[in-house]
Amino acid sequence: MVIVDAGGEIVFVNAQTEKLFGYRREELLGARVEMLVSERFRDRHPDHRADYLADPQARSMGVGLDPFGRRRDGSEFPVEISLSPVETEDETLVASTVRDITDRRDAEHAMSHLVAVIESSDDAIISKTVEGTIMSWNPGAERLYGYSAAEAIGNPISMLVPTGHPDGVPDILVRVSAGELVKNYETVRGRKDGALVDVSLTVSPIRDAGGNVVGASTIARDIGDRLRYQNQLRYLADHDPLTGVRNRRRFEQDVTEQVARSRRYGEPAALLIVDLDGFKLINDTHGHQIGDRALQALSAALRTRLRDTDMVARIGGDEFAILLPYATASQAARVAEDLRRVIDDCLIELAEDEPLRISASIGVSLIDADEPLADGAAFIEADRAMYEDKRQRAADRLDGP
Repeated sequence: MVIVDAGGEIVFVNAQTEKLFGYRREELLGARVEMLVSERFRDRHPDHRADYLADPQARSMGVGLDPFGRRRDGSEFPVEISLSPVETEDETLVASTVRDITDRRDAEHAMSHLVAVIESSDDAIISKTVEGTIMSWNPGAERLYGYSAAEAIGNPISMLVPTGHPDGVPDILVRVSAGELVKNYETVRGRKDGALVDVSLTVSPIRDAGGNVVGASTIARDIGDRLRYQNQLRYLADHDPLTGVRNRRRFEQDVTEQVARSRRYGEPAALLIVDLDGFKLINDTHGHQIGDRALQALSAALRTRLRDTDMVARIGGDEFAILLPYATASQAARVAEDLRRVIDDCLIELAEDEPLRISASIGVSLIDADEPLADGAAFIEADRAMYEDKRQRAADRLDGP
């Protein structure tokens, strides 16, 4: 509280004034009030005081001017000032109630910054009650889900849960109501246009001044690109990029697992090794592009004869392997013969020459339920049988007409 006379001299201050401005009472009494005003506004202050005395009434000072006070050490701080006239026998005094609003101003700036961050965020930022009713909806939410703020606010957050997908919203709200922070919860949400979007949710409790949880804030991020990239990496880690069948590393895992099942449960299986005949000659004569097409045609032919449960892999440059779960010796032999026929029917179109026919040699080994081979032994036995088939086919061609 600062009281000044018509000339602007301080006639009264309270203890809070000393604390707020850093002056002793004796330094303030009799001094001009401008000493407490920011230097930026000091020259104009006498005019404002004169205007007030021309029409003295209780009101705020400096509305729209963002007034600042000045401490004894020269530092300045934002203030809120209320003026009221004090009538005496001799004159009209002016009583000023001065409040330091630094904390309020900082809070306003922080809130303004927070609002700017929320409004400009690419993520969907949504607040809702503990019952799940949407209370706020930023532009990021509109971009992600397709609903405007007017369409979303007031509706249950479960409106974003697509039909046929598990609704984790009730569980999340229970956890957040208990004060828990739910981080990186990956799920699927539905857009206004019906499309599905993969999202990662971070849901945190909103508390009132007393610390009670009164709502929840959700930050939702579109992770579709990341999941597609991860799936692509997983696919490339397990598949041959040229033919799309399994690669050697993944296939060896498959065989190891099959051998373990045979030992534990008595499950029979067969391993086939398929080697393209004359592959080097194809590359040398027609080029590697035709060689690649031959490998792709071979892998496609193999898959036309096999079951969905059978596993095909490219384990070398021109070598493929097939795992036939639950196959007996007779079944494996029949599959091998069928594969020879579908491969013999493959034609590789050439630009100017007659279509190129391909052929392959096939070896079979059994992963027997009674005496299952070790992983490597199964490959060795199938490889030996394949080379024997290749030798016999070469001999048949020499003996043929």
